[in-house]
Amino acid sequence: MRCSMERRREKAGRNSIPYNSKSFDKMGKVTALILGRTGLLLKLMWTFSISFLLSIQAFSNTGGYTKQELLSELIKLNDERIPEVLGRQWTEKDHIYYGAVYDHDSVVSPGATSGLIQYLMTGYVSEESKYYKSKDILVRMEMAAEGLVNLQHEDGTIDLLSTNFHSTPDLGFTIYPLAHAYQMMLQHKKLDFGTFPETIKKYLLNAGKALSVGGIHTPNHRWVVSGALAWLYSFFPNETYRSRVDQWMAEKIDIDPDGQYHERSTSVYTPVTNRSLLVMAQKMGYTELYDVIRKNLDMTFYFVRSTGEIATESSKRQDKYVQSDMSKYYLAYNYMALQDKDARYAGMVKYIEDTVPVEHLSYMLPHLLTDEQLMQPLADGEPLPTNYHKYFKYSDMARIRRGDVDMSIITDNPIFLTYFKGEAALEAVRLASAFFGKGQFSSQQMERVDENTYKLTSTIFGPYYQPLPKEKLPAEGEAWGQVSRTEREQSEVQKLMVTILVKEHNGKATVNVKVDGPKNLPVTLELGFRTGGELRNVIPRQRIDQAFMAIPGEFAIYKYNEDEIRVGPGVIQHNWTQLRGALPKLEADCLYFTNYAPCEFEFTLE
Repeated sequence: MRCSMERRREKAGRNSIPYNSKSFDKMGKVTALILGRTGLLLKLMWTFSISFLLSIQAFSNTGGYTKQELLSELIKLNDERIPEVLGRQWTEKDHIYYGAVYDHDSVVSPGATSGLIQYLMTGYVSEESKYYKSKDILVRMEMAAEGLVNLQHEDGTIDLLSTNFHSTPDLGFTIYPLAHAYQMMLQHKKLDFGTFPETIKKYLLNAGKALSVGGIHTPNHRWVVSGALAWLYSFFPNETYRSRVDQWMAEKIDIDPDGQYHERSTSVYTPVTNRSLLVMAQKMGYTELYDVIRKNLDMTFYFVRSTGEIATESSKRQDKYVQSDMSKYYLAYNYMALQDKDARYAGMVKYIEDTVPVEHLSYMLPHLLTDEQLMQPLADGEPLPTNYHKYFKYSDMARIRRGDVDMSIITDNPIFLTYFKGEAALEAVRLASAFFGKGQFSSQQMERVDENTYKLTSTIFGPYYQPLPKEKLPAEGEAWGQVSRTEREQSEVQKLMVTILVKEHNGKATVNVKVDGPKNLPVTLELGFRTGGELRNVIPRQRIDQAFMAIPGEFAIYKYNEDEIRVGPGVIQHNWTQLRGALPKLEADCLYFTNYAPCEFEFTLE
């Protein structure tokens, strides 16, 4: 079986592809630059307690290993990782950040430092590791603990130097790898840990003070902080910790009736929240949280594509339209499969083992070492659902799967439709018009018309403004900058109404677009296909990279490896693709349909 694991790693290495920023929508603050930096930032923040990689590797179908074999492989991977991370630790005794770890931009990182401690402790206590009981590793752990304490403020907080200072949430993220390291130490009391226990206990207790009073930025931060306090409570029982968790719990968990957390961040913060709630249930006895986790896991079955990717279209965070596999859900599905003896959850665990490179499960190593329950074998699992039509009303999203065909219909989002057929990926369909510089369509509501049809609608206005009446003129100075436009009478008000019907039948999507607005209003439909495929029967758009015009009345074909999507018939009335007021072109291979309002046209995807 070890040979199978090694072949799996070799295959993943040969076929792996880096994260491609051209695969997601460039809208709002989510740009390729921010996402790229955020990917690195998150990797350092969670420092491998949760290996939330924002890249995706080609999937390998070579699973079939036992928990013990997985554990052995992860120990080996941990050993391979240690030298690289040690290479980023400051070892000069007179250095201001002695013992701490810097990131890839040479910026000191408390998160990466706590991650190093987890790496080293894992090797130090594992008999299979070549670093087992290594004196050199112990010295470096002691150094890292000292460096971490020196980075901690008197109030117990730490800094995330890229953005947050005196940050309680980022402090919370450091606790998870440290808590695993501390738990491993407690489970191996016969080993020599030198000054490490005393030093790291100082950090943890000081952190407890900050976590008990500090504020947060985002919804998931409440549960990150609460989970960190639950870990501390398990080591150092303190009712102040429980009282603070009770305060956050009084707000109720931010999960909708569909099972979606508020941030809808399926590839990043949803797994973070599930992990945090698990810790709170385990360490503080909030067993009602298991029902919350079950609700999310039950929904997640219907967000898995035929390629093993998880749908990220509805995310409100930086993982929107990022390619990501299901590896981050392994912990929650595994734990709940064992606890509930649920064949569906066990089936997902097996599916993840079969579809992700083992490297993506590296974050599981400390969990397997500290929680014996996770090492138990699972019962035979049920296969994942692959034929369904689910309307998640509260999440503003419909999810449809017909074998290798996968669709999402989304409201309150410039991208209102995605369509996948195996590896062929239409990652975005957007509509825009040159309406007063604000004509980017984003549906204001979605209605399920019948069993297979959804109606997306939007109405916006474009007014002109009259002079202010004398009584509203300012006593001094000019009027325009001092008096709000809402105080002016509107005239010549223009109206733009967009209605889009999306109908699915046996994996085929029919899209009807109706734009009712000023006569001769330019309208452009943009279809963004994943970079790396090939568009056929199209006309390249001059002077714009990765842009193609449809051929009127004909079908375009997008091919990716052996899979293909047909879209048409094409509609072309003008060649203007980058409309004023529309969002920037998708960083993808974009196909354009164009028209003039008022208009109505229809096309199919198959």
